[in-house]
Amino acid sequence: MKTDAKVQNLLYCEGNVDGTIGGSYYSLFFLVEGLDKKKYNPIVVFHKEHDLLPMFKSAGIETHIFELPKSINLVARLNCTSILFKPLIMLQKFLNVMRFLVFRGIKYAIFLKRKNVKLIHLNNSILRNHSWMLASVLSGIKCITHERGINEKYSRLSRFFARRLSAIICISNAVKQKMIDKSFDPKNLVLIYNGLDPEKIQIKHNAAEMRTQYQIEQDSPIIGIVGNIREWKGQEVVIKATYEISKKYKNVKCLVVGDTTPEHQRYYDGLLKSIDELGISNNVIFTGYTSNVADYLNIMDIVVHASILPEPFGRVLIEAMALGKPLIGSASGAVPEIIENGVTGLIFKPGDSMELSHAVVKLLKDRKKASEMGRNGARRLLDEFHVSRNIERTEQLYSKLLE
Repeated sequence: MKTDAKVQNLLYCEGNVDGTIGGSYYSLFFLVEGLDKKKYNPIVVFHKEHDLLPMFKSAGIETHIFELPKSINLVARLNCTSILFKPLIMLQKFLNVMRFLVFRGIKYAIFLKRKNVKLIHLNNSILRNHSWMLASVLSGIKCITHERGINEKYSRLSRFFARRLSAIICISNAVKQKMIDKSFDPKNLVLIYNGLDPEKIQIKHNAAEMRTQYQIEQDSPIIGIVGNIREWKGQEVVIKATYEISKKYKNVKCLVVGDTTPEHQRYYDGLLKSIDELGISNNVIFTGYTSNVADYLNIMDIVVHASILPEPFGRVLIEAMALGKPLIGSASGAVPEIIENGVTGLIFKPGDSMELSHAVVKLLKDRKKASEMGRNGARRLLDEFHVSRNIERTEQLYSKLLE
């Protein structure tokens, strides 16, 4: 792709390695799509093929796939004695460090120079993408990273590279404060909320079509949770709350929207068992992965966010706000930064299914109040979380670093 001499090439890397699509993919897309192309030319690197690649390509974004090799596991391959076990473990660690960090760092540095990249922007966390951070050091190209997690531990390697980054973008005050608590330099931490353009939220199938697809009666209230099926996301809490809600609203439906991976299959199987034991198989619907979350949010009367661990941001919350939906979220992490309790939604204690059920019933009983909260949320999105604010602040950071 030819660019004007004044246009600077920026390299973006999505560090997810299993191809499971989460909020970071969408945040990355909205950013690179909205960049001022008279100033910046985005080049995006992924480690695995995924369903959103056509979206990037149709937007004219240059993309590359750098698949990661498998880890070397000498212990599993060789039948060694106890005397050789420790030396073999040390050799295995050394070979993997060379393979994943050093060799790939050199490879990436060459790629950066060939593409005339002026700035590296890593999309995930200082816990990932260390080979790109090494490439930054080797090539002399400045590097920044998003921090999209609230982490209790940071490895020595992560801290080593963090000191060499030009900036760390925190997606919420919750993330920023946690990093300060973990002794990271506050001067290097930049707060930029994730953003969303509500006009990009497109309904492909209307509410009536979706109800027909899932055989949901017109008078059935619908709540739902959206996110990859993992224990910390709190699907179990919502299922237990649905049992309590069904005592007052027998025909309530709970949509569990999201994908699962083999790593989390046991948790998913446990959810199915709980649903069966509670006798609410007719109330809970697992939809699996969807490429258009908006269709599902659109049919929900209430959108629930139930993470049992501190949530770094919660993109689905602002997606629901774009559709004017009242929210109920667990009071941890960044959720209280997004939901104004009593104004755009309600907050409940993390993991407390009974409190969640009371909050849902309260809004189902007072539809007028619920609608008002939805309208308030739509206005708050425009004021605080519009993608234009995200892009503006990110470009200001770029400009400062590239001067």
